[in-house]
Amino acid sequence: MPRRSNLRCGIACLIAGLLLIATACEAERNPPAPATLEPAAESTSPPMPTPTSTPTAAPVGEVRELRLSSPARGMLRISWTHADPAPTDYHVSWAKLSDDFRPPTDDAGNAYPSVASHVVTGLDAGTMYKVRVRARRQDGSDEDSIRTGPWSATEAVRVIAPPFAPTGLTAVATHRGVVLEWDDPGDDTITSYELVRIFEDRFGGSHVVQTWSAETHYVDTDVLYDLGYVYTLHAVNSFGKGQASESVSVTTLARIPGRDYLYKPISPPMAPAYAEWYWERGHDRLREVIVDFTIRNDVGDWSDENSYYLILMQNSISGAAFYFGLQSDVQHVDNRLGQVDRGKGAIFSRWGTRNLANARAAPTDGWTESSGHEGDFIGVRREYDWSAGDYRARIAPDGLGDDGEWFSVWITDVGADVTTWIGSLKFPLVGGSATMNGRVPITIELVGEPTVPIAAPEWYVTVEPPQGDGVPPVRVATRYPYDDSVNALLNANVRFDPAEQTLHFRIGGVTERNDRAAEYALR
Repeated sequence: MPRRSNLRCGIACLIAGLLLIATACEAERNPPAPATLEPAAESTSPPMPTPTSTPTAAPVGEVRELRLSSPARGMLRISWTHADPAPTDYHVSWAKLSDDFRPPTDDAGNAYPSVASHVVTGLDAGTMYKVRVRARRQDGSDEDSIRTGPWSATEAVRVIAPPFAPTGLTAVATHRGVVLEWDDPGDDTITSYELVRIFEDRFGGSHVVQTWSAETHYVDTDVLYDLGYVYTLHAVNSFGKGQASESVSVTTLARIPGRDYLYKPISPPMAPAYAEWYWERGHDRLREVIVDFTIRNDVGDWSDENSYYLILMQNSISGAAFYFGLQSDVQHVDNRLGQVDRGKGAIFSRWGTRNLANARAAPTDGWTESSGHEGDFIGVRREYDWSAGDYRARIAPDGLGDDGEWFSVWITDVGADVTTWIGSLKFPLVGGSATMNGRVPITIELVGEPTVPIAAPEWYVTVEPPQGDGVPPVRVATRYPYDDSVNALLNANVRFDPAEQTLHFRIGGVTERNDRAAEYALR
């Protein structure tokens, strides 16, 4: 076969191959239609919902820094730091420390405030209470669906029990100052009272006075003359200050014209007026002396800073000076408590020794003292609630000791016919005996802190001529020995009435000096 025919045959085969490839590619781009099927029955099931995303619930924060306080009687104040994030509200639960917390539905022990604080009232004062708090949040799907956070740490506090407001407050102007009195509340927890004073008709702020005592009276001496004041009163105990009483108003007294000495400060002790009884010679070595006297008005325990001492007798036994009498406020120097005011009482003291082996006191309401602030002396004291009335005082021997003789003092309430032994002191023997001399001074002494004369209340006492071994004195002299002193107490007067044969003492207040010093013979 010729060579040209073979070439044409090869070209034809190549073209046929290319056409086959092109046909296969077209079939790939246009696949055959699927076979036709019979129609299916229609479905009756609901269509599947379109899926949605569930929101993430916000966390409920923890309550921290729970704080408790009790600002008033029966009140509990609760606060805490806001939870983060802020909740819908809070659940506050409280109960007595010894009790279980109440169920959440019990309003007596649960509350649901929307703020980070709550106040509970009407609780038992003086009782320990415990508290816990947790946050609450609605989750958004249901109004009643509440999620709660964890409880806070439980805290506890005592609900305070300050006293109730005092009642019956009264204010009376005197020359001493303003005398304030109020009802006894019958509350043993009260330790003191707080007085608040303001001016009635002018600006000047308030002045607070602490009484430092549970007594239901007080004298405010730190006032100006002829001015109006308003007072309120609070009772105080270990829990704090109670509510204020109703207020009272008072106008202080004006100064007395022409008597400036009544307002001049003095520094006690001061015995402004004296009387001295004298026995005749030959009867001036006395073993027993009896003094009858009458307290005309009761000044009471009128001050914590000052007091009166009615010295019924000053003398000496075997050369050792002594005195005895009644005080409006006897002070007891206690090693543990310091100086303690014991109220009304009687005292008997002697000089020349500090040895308490020479003193005997009543075992229950009596005591002994040894001091050196007025020279070496010892004394016996006894509580004695004297008042206005007739009395008899007696000093007499009460037994021999190894190195001396005991002398005792007794005081008799004549109206009640009751005799009280005040105590005994031992005196030395001289020449085998112990006797008093025949000169017996008597006086009223103002003792205590610096004051002004008019601040001491007026006291009136009368005294009959004493009996020395059954014999009266022959004369009496009255005198004012300290009128020239810088501490002169000029509102004092002593007078002997010859007709009555009675000595009259007046001291304090607005007492006027009407009688001069004089000497009288006794019949």
